[in-house]
Amino acid sequence: MGPVRTKKARIESNDAPVAGPSKAKAKRPKTAQESSNGTPGVQKLKASLRQTRRLLAKDTLAADVRVETERRLKALEADLEVAELGKKERTLAVRYHKVKFFERQKVVRKLNQTKKKISASETPELQSALQELRVDLNYILHYPKTKKYISLFPPELRKGETQEPSLDAGREEVRAWVRSQMDGGEISAEPELHLDSRGGGGGADWGGDEKKKKKKTKKGDEETRPEEDDQPEDAFFGDDDEDEDES
Repeated sequence: MGPVRTKKARIESNDAPVAGPSKAKAKRPKTAQESSNGTPGVQKLKASLRQTRRLLAKDTLAADVRVETERRLKALEADLEVAELGKKERTLAVRYHKVKFFERQKVVRKLNQTKKKISASETPELQSALQELRVDLNYILHYPKTKKYISLFPPELRKGETQEPSLDAGREEVRAWVRSQMDGGEISAEPELHLDSRGGGGGADWGGDEKKKKKKTKKGDEETRPEEDDQPEDAFFGDDDEDEDES
């Protein structure tokens, strides 16, 4: 005869706590020191560099260990350069996202208006204006990722004021680069046709010189500092009423 459950045992079984659904463990968010491509963050790399340099400073270091440590030092320096570049790209992308978004909308609207006029009556002036608008659109889409964005429609120009010559020169420098990339087929000559399928934008082949300032640390180590922003940030929230079609 098998075991028989008594009334007391059944009551105790019913009173036992029922296990609820297991909670999924929350994923640990990525720290600021971990970049999107898996490379360690800037501060972590700098700490590793300091440790490696301290190790190389020892006179009693074995020859084979010194060779391996020197290789590690070069690899860390290369990783640090990549990490600092990525950090700067992300910072500038966030800072100028809104400005570039509104400028892109404005240029696309003007471009569509111009194409509409050309379909009705094609003239050399309209074709020239269309080409310049395509340059403007590629300027926004492929602006160098590590360069401070210079607005196409700064408030000074909208108000009829004169802008700083350095900003005008910088804008024209990038526009000239965009034209050369379009002529060479590196950038689409009709960017308005690829707005939905385009990638993350260009800027990787930008040939402009990046000025870098160097500073001395307390221990005499030399570190590379990305170019500081010494230009005022451009604002873009103007009145676009003058761009609308009068129909």
